[in-house]
Amino acid sequence: MDLEHFYYFAHIPGLRHVITTRHGGVSKSTFTSLNLAFHVNDDISAVQKNRRLLAKAADFDIANLVAAQQIHSDQIYIVQQQDAGRGALDWDSAIPDTDALITAEENIPLIIQVADCAPVLLADADHRVLGNAHAGWRGTVAGIAGKTMQKMEEISADPKSTFAGIGPCLCTKCLEVGEEVADLVTPQYPEAIRLSSKKPHLDLREMIRQDLMKAGLKQDHIEAMDECPRCNTQKYFSHRGENGNTGRFGLAAWWE
Repeated sequence: MDLEHFYYFAHIPGLRHVITTRHGGVSKSTFTSLNLAFHVNDDISAVQKNRRLLAKAADFDIANLVAAQQIHSDQIYIVQQQDAGRGALDWDSAIPDTDALITAEENIPLIIQVADCAPVLLADADHRVLGNAHAGWRGTVAGIAGKTMQKMEEISADPKSTFAGIGPCLCTKCLEVGEEVADLVTPQYPEAIRLSSKKPHLDLREMIRQDLMKAGLKQDHIEAMDECPRCNTQKYFSHRGENGNTGRFGLAAWWE
C-alpha cells in the first residue's frame, strides 16, 4: 500500500498521519482499488476491507476510526472519546453534515476523504490538538480551514504553534469554474483567480493558504503538496478526471 506523508509533521512527537493513493485495496472497476468511501456506490464489503487494510498498514485500531458525512460545508465537530468508531465501517454512524473533525484525544484516528478537493491537516505541536478538514472551493469560500483553526482554539490550540498541510488537490489548470464562482471567490481571494483562459481558474492551494494565515498560522508553518489528482488519475481518484464515477482517497491522522 502506498502511503504518503507531509514533511512538516515529522518533528511533532506523538502525531501520526497518512495520505492514501488509489493503490493497495480490493475495490474493482472505477473504484480500483483503495476506495475509502461508502457513498459512491462501491461494494460496501470492499470498502470495509479497504479500511481494515489501511488500519493495518498505518498501524491504528479500525474500531476507533472516526469519519464524517462530508457536504462541502463549514461545519466542524470536536471528536471526543465516546465518538470512537463512528463511521469506521459504515456510512450511517459517521458524524453527519460535517467537513472538519478535531480532537485532542489519543488513539482516535480522524479520516477525511477526497477526490479533487484538498484534505487539510492542522496540528498544534505544543497543545496536542489536531484538525482534519475537507476543503474544496465551496468549503474554502466558507472558510473551512481557518474556522477549523478557530475551533481548535476552543480546546486550547494556538495558531502560532500550529502546523498545516494541504494535501493533493486540483491544480490551477484543472480547477476551471464558471463566472458565478469566480464572482464568489474574488472578494476574498482576488490573487487566486486566473483569468487568462476562456473560463476562470482557481488556485485552491493559495486560497487555503490565505485562509489559514488569516486564522493566525505562520506562513512558514504551512506545507502544500503539489500533486493534482486530475493530472494523475493513475495515482489518485479524481471526480473531475473520471466524470464523477470514482472512489475517494483519504487523509487519516491521530495522536499516539
